[in-house]
Amino acid sequence: MKKIIILTVVLNLFYASKAQTVDMYASVGYGDANVYYKDINNFQNQFEGTWVYQQGLARLEVQFRKKEEMTIGPGPNQYYADVLVGEYKYIDANGVERVNSLAHINVEHPSLFDYNIRSIMTIENNGYPVCTTCPPGTKRLSMQFDEPANDDFGLAADFMIRRVVDNGVEKLIVQFISIDLAAGFSKTDLEAPSTFTYFSLPYGNYTLIKQ
Repeated sequence: MKKIIILTVVLNLFYASKAQTVDMYASVGYGDANVYYKDINNFQNQFEGTWVYQQGLARLEVQFRKKEEMTIGPGPNQYYADVLVGEYKYIDANGVERVNSLAHINVEHPSLFDYNIRSIMTIENNGYPVCTTCPPGTKRLSMQFDEPANDDFGLAADFMIRRVVDNGVEKLIVQFISIDLAAGFSKTDLEAPSTFTYFSLPYGNYTLIKQ
């Protein structure tokens, strides 16, 4: 009986520590310790699956999946969130494969930052970059973008996405923008120089088709 009581207390404490669930896209704050930021209205679900851009030999294939209640942050400051993660394959205009991280999409990485594309927040039409062609009230999903070979501390980009349906065809409209230039020193050793300067995928706008 005593063991049962102890077990019950432990379980109650565990669930109490994560008891506060909030709508991640309606919350005024984000990142409070022991809070679960949930995608209550399944906003992220519309992006799941495989999307492809093709122009001549150039090809960009992106795969997204939703991970629910992922642990984010170290130690006592950690919180939980539903996140959209992605991986991609990019073949340049000469038909040369420059990046292929698609094999990682189904890996259960312990950290959100182990994925090369990861969701951050929703952005309104007037948020940067401004969307002049978006219908009123459109919400875009801002995602951090990385490349497996990127060893630079500062180089960063955003992969801004929104889904549209055009004559029955699902499309992903992407605004790929620079956030920070290369800093010149390594992510893992600030005393060492980095070797990476630019992302392989050119900045710009892309329209991908749902496969």
